[in-house]
Amino acid sequence: MRRKDREVLGDENIAKIIEQCTTCHVAMTDDADPSMPYVIPLSFGYSLNSGVLELYFHCAHVGKKLDCIRKNPNVAFSMCVENRIEIHEEAYCKSGRFYASVVGQGKAEIVEDIAEKCRGLSLLMKRQAAHEPHHPDSAHSSQSAIPHKFEFTPEQAATVTVFKITSTNFTGKAKNDKAQKC
Repeated sequence: MRRKDREVLGDENIAKIIEQCTTCHVAMTDDADPSMPYVIPLSFGYSLNSGVLELYFHCAHVGKKLDCIRKNPNVAFSMCVENRIEIHEEAYCKSGRFYASVVGQGKAEIVEDIAEKCRGLSLLMKRQAAHEPHHPDSAHSSQSAIPHKFEFTPEQAATVTVFKITSTNFTGKAKNDKAQKC
């Protein structure tokens, strides 16, 4: 990483970034034209332990993503949370947005084990529910305050395909409100 002053190290700190992200962009080799990349934004769940990041996604049983993964499981991914922009009136080139991101590369695989598939779906649903806006005047506000386990049955899991990316090659980066120089 060129900007070492913006590097984010450690599973705990990288997890803090991931927790703020709602979408993961996954890049893969296009199955129809291997000379062209293919990228798609996806909802995700994750686990991060001892430097191993597992990203879980769900999709239909057929489609371009799965075709790409079957032909070439090597993928790249990116997620980012954008914060406020800082404008430097005296020198616009010093202006910029505060952000935090995680990018990496890994291997994608279709999850066949039913227990892992249910776990991946639970992680994904937990992430999506964490980012659901809470409206105090909503009829569902009392339910949103109750934590959900989001447990899936094998029958429910059978209705979708789950794939995961396993990565040990990822980095975190952030430009935040602390006095970081350009």
